[in-house]
Amino acid sequence: EQEGAEATVLFIHWGDEYQIKENHYQNEIAQKVCDMGVDVIVGGHAHVVQPVELLQSSTDPEHKTVCIYSVGNAVSNQRIHEMKLKTGHTEDGILFNFTIAKYSDGNVSVQAVDVIPTWVHMVGVKESYTILPLDDSTREQWMEKYEIDETTFGYCEASYDRTMAIVGSGLEAANQYYAQIQAETEARLGVA
Repeated sequence: EQEGAEATVLFIHWGDEYQIKENHYQNEIAQKVCDMGVDVIVGGHAHVVQPVELLQSSTDPEHKTVCIYSVGNAVSNQRIHEMKLKTGHTEDGILFNFTIAKYSDGNVSVQAVDVIPTWVHMVGVKESYTILPLDDSTREQWMEKYEIDETTFGYCEASYDRTMAIVGSGLEAANQYYAQIQAETEARLGVA
């Protein structure tokens, strides 16, 4: 921020592979990064999705950081039947979206976070890989949109459920906080 950044995002390679929960070191590093004033932390490396968490700075009571510990896999051949981890988590990924707003008083803050779970769909002898975005609002259209059968649709639903079980509560907590901050800021500024 001293160099002129109005918001900061850290993308970091960390964590234990195939663990759907962050480790102690990820927690320590995330807290130190939060204390430094970073607004968003996006992690990768674990090959599985890990939780979303809203961190409170221990040095600035006004600052919080949203962290997704791992966004999982994008394109990978780590299929459930080829892995020691037989849960399907290595077929899952996530698109992590966040909105940063700048208000008329110059205040800049994260306004909202959102996710779109993804599933790696492998098709055919030549192993063509397609990343299917599993937007729940279009669930009724997944079969037609992605040209998949009912069995594959079931894999998509299972992937969506696995991912949301990991990130859902942290995502909800973060958005409740950001909605409160947004409402307070807009009330203070008289924004309708």
